[in-house]
Amino acid sequence: MSEEPSDPAAGTRQMRDRFTFLLIVTATFGLQLLTLVTGIIMARLLGVEGRGLIALVIAVGLFASQISLGGSLPSSVTKLVAERRVTARDGLRDVGRRRGWLVLVPCLLAGAVTPVLHHSGGTSDTVAAAVVVAVVTSHTIAFQVLAGCLQGEGRLVRMAWVALAPQGMFTVVLVVVLAAGWSWDAYAVLAAYVVTGLLSVGFAHASLLPARGRADDAIDESLVWREARGNYVSSVRPIDGLGLERILVGALLGTVSLGLFATALAVSNLCRLVSNAVRVIVLPRVATHQDDPVAQRAVVRRWVGITVVLATAIVVVLEIVVEPVVRLAFGQEFVGAVGCARWLIVADGLLAVRSVLIAVMQGQGRGSTASWIELALVPVLLVGIVVAAGHESLVGVGMTLAAVGLLSCLALGRAVGRGPRADGRHARRRGRDVVG
Repeated sequence: MSEEPSDPAAGTRQMRDRFTFLLIVTATFGLQLLTLVTGIIMARLLGVEGRGLIALVIAVGLFASQISLGGSLPSSVTKLVAERRVTARDGLRDVGRRRGWLVLVPCLLAGAVTPVLHHSGGTSDTVAAAVVVAVVTSHTIAFQVLAGCLQGEGRLVRMAWVALAPQGMFTVVLVVVLAAGWSWDAYAVLAAYVVTGLLSVGFAHASLLPARGRADDAIDESLVWREARGNYVSSVRPIDGLGLERILVGALLGTVSLGLFATALAVSNLCRLVSNAVRVIVLPRVATHQDDPVAQRAVVRRWVGITVVLATAIVVVLEIVVEPVVRLAFGQEFVGAVGCARWLIVADGLLAVRSVLIAVMQGQGRGSTASWIELALVPVLLVGIVVAAGHESLVGVGMTLAAVGLLSCLALGRAVGRGPRADGRHARRRGRDVVG
């Protein structure tokens, strides 16, 4: 017997999901293009030193956000809002009012670390950089949480536009500056980045559904933090989300090998971009069907299957074209990256499927299980890269990432196949949630 949902509107929802998926994929590639354009313009406006300061500020802000509230809180908010079918304004207003000040903690820490990383000749320059990093961290966290709220409310099309907003506005500003021939320094560019970022936060907040004014829709604060703790490692995704592999390659094999490795990464991340679009749809859809296991299984089968098919097609195509692409785009001196790139392409396909499986488990409220699987594989990644570095083999590094991706897919696939009911602790938690 078919396990497809009996809801007559299911076909319409599936068509809408496919349209949303295509839109998010388009928005993702658009975001990559805008990032490339802004990078080129900033390099022309500021030179190497100024471009380096911009890169440092943005990198520190993103890192501080990712390892703090911007890491697991957005996915937790998405799950809880979607599962309860409430608006974010009703569900999270009380939590926001009581705990909003917590955003200041990672912002202040990021600002405090900046002087250590930014070697400046003057105190005022150092202080300015620290302040900008703190502000960038704050609006990055706020934006990520608001995007999670929109995702939970099912406003995925609006979320795609919101995701493009900050980079789009920033790109327009830089294009105008370049076309007008104005002379901007790094701090003027950072000021524009901050202003457009804050405007995008306002746009995201205004895009939330209006409050319904129902007190019963409020989400208990303890549930928010419990979900965030359980999802932490699976949201941060240390296997590929913190750049551990690049750090180790640079430290153990040197900058030349790191340059080749960075080139290999640049031509092998297409599957991950597609999987990000799938994750945006899967997490709230799975959470929405918590009370309908048949419909939930249909959602999981459909979107995991789509991811596997797309990832396989992309891997095959990239394996065929990788060598001429590297040779033509980067030059003959980077052809040494091709061997590693071939394995990284496979790894990217596997890690793309794994990220969708993580989203499924987070939607089921089993993010802690996914976190333990992710955490268990980090030592495998580190040991494999160290061994490969001992043999001075970039190909070995690529093989390690592919092996870790395969192990992750197998472990997560088994966990998803067993279903939420196999997790006794999860069932007991949900029982307590219902009672609460």
